[in-house]
Amino acid sequence: MSTIITDAVTALSGNLALLPEGSGVVTIDGLTYPAADGSANQLMKTNGSGVLSFVDAPSAGFTQSASQATTSGTSVTFGSIPSGTKMIVVNYFDVSSDAGESDDGLELTIGDAGGIETSGYISMRAQLRSSANVIFDDTSNFELSDHLDVTSSFRGSCICTLQDAATFRWIAQWQTMDTNNAATVNVGCGSKALSAELTQVALQISDAFDVSTGSISIMFQ
Repeated sequence: MSTIITDAVTALSGNLALLPEGSGVVTIDGLTYPAADGSANQLMKTNGSGVLSFVDAPSAGFTQSASQATTSGTSVTFGSIPSGTKMIVVNYFDVSSDAGESDDGLELTIGDAGGIETSGYISMRAQLRSSANVIFDDTSNFELSDHLDVTSSFRGSCICTLQDAATFRWIAQWQTMDTNNAATVNVGCGSKALSAELTQVALQISDAFDVSTGSISIMFQ
């Protein structure tokens, strides 16, 4: 390796090029620079030991999924959630059951590469009504609401945040309004530790989705 010790370097043509020979690299004041340019919009980072490299810039804000209709079947799953995700917002609009039975709950479950998990949840929900308030608990999902009658239709959101990356533990909190039953709101909170890093979330209903209404989307970062 060649070393130049000088007080000043003057470029005669206005530009100064440092060109190592062969497979050599350029090291300036202990920092070793990449031998080739990165991709457009990449940033340079250090490994903490004096070696610089190009990396992709961190994504800004949330990634928004396409909206999925809840007009058939019993569940909608959003998979391929990228590694490193720490927050997910599930938004649902006019989701309803085709039967509208009182025990036909709207449920959220989460999972990893091994699949959606349906046990180990610690979940509490309060149904706030003008006539009475009721408390529910569940260990198989985050129950976002239940149908009061055949007209029930739900709008709301559930925010899931990663609480402990070592144990893959997530915290969920949600608010759900019944648009067809005045003065009825569901609020809740819960936790769930997965077997591995989260990769998917699913919204399901006990009976089947209404064939005419409903959609769901997620945001994550």
